[in-house]
Amino acid sequence: MGRANFTIKGATLIRHFHTLPLPQLDRHAREPLHGQVYRWLRHAIWRTELRGGCVLPSTRVLAKQLGVSRNTVLYAYEALASEGLIGGRRGSGTRVLGSATVPKQRRDLTWILRDSHYPASAAAFADPDGNPLYGHS
Repeated sequence: MGRANFTIKGATLIRHFHTLPLPQLDRHAREPLHGQVYRWLRHAIWRTELRGGCVLPSTRVLAKQLGVSRNTVLYAYEALASEGLIGGRRGSGTRVLGSATVPKQRRDLTWILRDSHYPASAAAFADPDGNPLYGHS
């Protein structure tokens, strides 16, 4: 698995791959298998073992290599795609879009509420009868 490099040998092109060692999945751990696959791929992207433009194996091939169901790999790929780390089109393969940045520790957790579209702050109002009203932003 890795960025494909092409070299010309005679009249044909030979494709070389840089391999990434497969993880040791713990089937008895509390973390589900798709979470372990997701975490393994995400760390490989963080460590730039999988660089931008790198072609990931198909879900069927990776599932067979890991000895898990295809749905396990699909869930891991979907989680990575939702973070914007991987993407692709049907028939053209799944590629790493760019290297991830390790999120910084934040003490202010209102960003979680804003990102989940939940109101992060409230402004207090009163109706004409004096009942409290709150407007969320």
